[in-house]
Amino acid sequence: MPFRPNPDCPACNGFGFLSVRDGNRTRAAPCRAAGCLVDSVRHSMGGEAVHQSFDNFKRVKGTEKSLKHARALASGEADFVFLLIYGPTGGGKSHLCNSIVKQVSERGLQVRTIMAADLFAQLKEAMKDHRTDALLRGFKEVYFLAIDDYGVEYNSEWELAKFDELMTSRYAMGLPTVVITNKDLSYLPERVLSRFHDRVMSRMCHNDAADYRETKR
Repeated sequence: MPFRPNPDCPACNGFGFLSVRDGNRTRAAPCRAAGCLVDSVRHSMGGEAVHQSFDNFKRVKGTEKSLKHARALASGEADFVFLLIYGPTGGGKSHLCNSIVKQVSERGLQVRTIMAADLFAQLKEAMKDHRTDALLRGFKEVYFLAIDDYGVEYNSEWELAKFDELMTSRYAMGLPTVVITNKDLSYLPERVLSRFHDRVMSRMCHNDAADYRETKR
């Protein structure tokens, strides 16, 4: 589900954001009152993801390029909007994904993160009452989208068509999009990779770190 503010929040009156001074300018900041927008983000991310950030990311050999591009996109300083991070399991890719989402949220921007399996499961479930198009529209239009754990198991013709529709729409609108996969590029269909081949709008990073989880112990 999308992140939701508390409609009865006394701090932001249900809007989800507050106006705060930042030097000589005013910016919108997500509401941190109990039960409001920031709590909603934390609940949606769940588990270990709540505590993952760029600050506690372990910079091991093989993560340099993906970390650089992830931080640039999350901070709004990147000269690209599509980012694909790929490599073997355990290399810290999901940590980077969660770090991106956290920083984008803290900047007060609309962001949504979802596992690929959950994305396709929700789209299929929505077919029962003809909500697939409306649900997919939400993923197309959210400002920042991060899709974690995309794999070759989602390569049925229907899944490829929906994923292609989603990526084509976001590419056309120039909306920031991150895709994380444990597969090598040689295993991914060209329809999935096509938007990431554009060196003007996209970057592809091979995260070839050793098992990142072992280094955190």
